[in-house]
Amino acid sequence: MTERAVVVGSGPGGSVAAMVLAEAGWDVTVLERGPNHFEDLRDPAPRHVFSPDEIKGPVRGFEYPDPLAEPRVFHDRGFPGPPHTGFVNALPAAVGGGSVHWDAKTPRLWDLDFAKRSMLGPLPDCSVVDWPFDYAELAPYYTEMEALLGVQGDRAALPAVPTLRHAPRDGDFPMPPGPDQESSVRAARAARELGLRPYPMPMAANSRPYDSRPACTDCGACCGYGCPNQSRGSALPALRRAVLAGAEVLPLATAVSVRHSGRRASGVVYADAGGHRVELPADRVVLAGSAVESCRLALLSELPDPSGLLGRHLMFHWYSVAYGLFLSERVRNARGRNITHALDDFADPDHPGAREAAREAGLPYLRGGVVELGGGQPGPVEEGRIYRRLLPKLAGAPYGPAFQRLMRESPLRDRLLGVQMHGEDVSQRENRIDLESGTRDWLGVPVPHITWAPHRHETTAQRFYLPRLAALLRAAGADEVAAVPETRSRAFPGEPGTVPGNFHTLGGMRMSADPGAGVTDGVGRMHSLDNVFVADGGLFPTSGAHNPTLTIMATALRNTRRTT
Repeated sequence: MTERAVVVGSGPGGSVAAMVLAEAGWDVTVLERGPNHFEDLRDPAPRHVFSPDEIKGPVRGFEYPDPLAEPRVFHDRGFPGPPHTGFVNALPAAVGGGSVHWDAKTPRLWDLDFAKRSMLGPLPDCSVVDWPFDYAELAPYYTEMEALLGVQGDRAALPAVPTLRHAPRDGDFPMPPGPDQESSVRAARAARELGLRPYPMPMAANSRPYDSRPACTDCGACCGYGCPNQSRGSALPALRRAVLAGAEVLPLATAVSVRHSGRRASGVVYADAGGHRVELPADRVVLAGSAVESCRLALLSELPDPSGLLGRHLMFHWYSVAYGLFLSERVRNARGRNITHALDDFADPDHPGAREAAREAGLPYLRGGVVELGGGQPGPVEEGRIYRRLLPKLAGAPYGPAFQRLMRESPLRDRLLGVQMHGEDVSQRENRIDLESGTRDWLGVPVPHITWAPHRHETTAQRFYLPRLAALLRAAGADEVAAVPETRSRAFPGEPGTVPGNFHTLGGMRMSADPGAGVTDGVGRMHSLDNVFVADGGLFPTSGAHNPTLTIMATALRNTRRTT
């Protein structure tokens, strides 16, 4: 008799789990609470229904959940005041999950990230742990995922970190880097002048035709946009393989409960587009709706939680940004891919001066994170909206001569060069996801209540590295520089300033060999249930200092292969 699996979520982790299970002969159903914006998923490059500008979140938000129908509650435990209810750091709800809008950066985590407790030791007032496996064990799965996505990069250009190994590779990338972006090259040149070591950022965007998908046109609209020709890698290659192996994808199907008894789950109840409940029997359940949504579903289902850690140790990356304004020349940050270069120097706890700054703050060490070089906000659509708000009283506004002149001169886009650091967010027990029983979504289900605040590790690292980001832009020739924390999500301007400003949601169902120290075991299976697995960023015991999606996919591949 064929075994049945229900995968909740069609994003990167869920699609990989569905692929492995379907190709192993399982009867797989993938539940996706959002719509399907793609045509035939069996096609190597299914056509997107929307063009890139139409799927941009801040403008039209086709891929995001409606904050009125599906709100979240956020409480910053570091600040007084009532919680915020509305759009709070919600990943896209759509077939493909967050990969319909990601900017496709695919660095690997370091050796350090998998053995942080062993290599660096504890930090006060937080939980620094090792992963239940090391980098070497995950490396072949990284390689396989890079091949599936189609990752461009230059192995020879990856820098050697002086004190800690930088994700050692045993082979080249699937394809070489595409054309450099002008603003990234400018920032990388300045970084070298300062003794830093920039490199071409690995990215899941075809630099040449690959896997029946065309080459990237380098339109510059990756971050926050749909891809017009599917040259950008995403969850779709894995989802396509799952569908070709017999998996069924159900869009507009919101999981509301996992049925369970004893140590086994028996099925998943979902609500269709009309709100009607349907129950699917399952021999295996995979939670892959993102760290927040997987924790929410587990809490709604009252899944057993003997460790008391379900929803705990939630992490976001802590962003720091700097912008340089060039008055006499254009930096053309919108030409080419979103960015083409990055540097890892600020992720090294032994970066010059970092240990001293840590000691002054009462910490043994600190880390920043990967720094993306070039690019900038806003894009042309957002730029136009800003000018329109600034010119309400001028004659001919909002689209008169003053507006047209600003768009031609473009002080907020074509003369602005940005750099951005994805800072590590350390794991704190009190950063968590609960249910907000007093606020319910359109289905009448309690919404997630996110409680979070940065550790002084993050704020210390930010104070240390913001001036260095500013110095980099001055070395690049900027006339004016601003270096600021970026804690507010950019998707919906109405959010308060304390909401974490990124979509890297991690933790809450972290892996641990010890059932008392985590929610899932070393292969992503819940310690308390024999057939419920997690396949998203909720598994992360530490956040790392780099973009997490490739690691989510590689971990899902490893775990599902080992348990199928």
